[in-house]
Amino acid sequence: MLAVHFDQPGGPENLYLKEVAKPSPGEGEVLLQVAASALNRADLLQRRGQYAPPPGASSILGLEAAGHVAELGPGCQGHWKPGDLAMALLPGGGQAQYVTVPEGLLMPVPAGLSLPEAAAIPEAWLTAFQLLHFVGNVQAGDSVLIHAGASGVGTAAIQLTRMAGALPLVTAGSQHKVQIATKLGAAAGFNYEEEDFSEATLKFTKVQANAGEGFHGTSSAPLLLGGSPASTACSRQNLPAE
Repeated sequence: MLAVHFDQPGGPENLYLKEVAKPSPGEGEVLLQVAASALNRADLLQRRGQYAPPPGASSILGLEAAGHVAELGPGCQGHWKPGDLAMALLPGGGQAQYVTVPEGLLMPVPAGLSLPEAAAIPEAWLTAFQLLHFVGNVQAGDSVLIHAGASGVGTAAIQLTRMAGALPLVTAGSQHKVQIATKLGAAAGFNYEEEDFSEATLKFTKVQANAGEGFHGTSSAPLLLGGSPASTACSRQNLPAE
């Protein structure tokens, strides 16, 4: 099979397609034929030689992917069958034509999403969902401060916060990044290179409280609602069929 490969750490110019051995699913694993993979910060760091894959994981880049179930390994207990559409969270190996996935890390592709779109879900969007709902227990009417608002997880968190009926506020390191965040629905953005974001956040929330503004009220910062979900979580890479 073909996989994205690099011989020496460095820039994207070091990447090329290389013929490598096709993996075989082990106990409790599923072989996924990859249609699209996503690019995350860990991939960039690994390419630069600044991040090592977890012990036992593939050295091939790619922490998430989407495609078709190609083969079931021994001991699989789920409902999966060859040909099913699926997306997967991976320790590595997604930027190849095939990757093996522990059955528990395989998920159905939500209705209405293309495979390239689905490939961007498992890493950034599920991280943001977990933080908001399982860790933060976000409720309608809450104000949520999201650091790195223009990052992959940040852009997902802004939109998920809106869907939860809460008010997303963000920090970012440039005005351009603040603008990206507000276009995705952030009620306010604070450039931490130019101001104390903690004071700015407190001031903004006090203004909101004093004005008695609700979720759909007129904000003292740009407020853009609606539109389809978008993410800068990844730069999707479509892989050629074998």
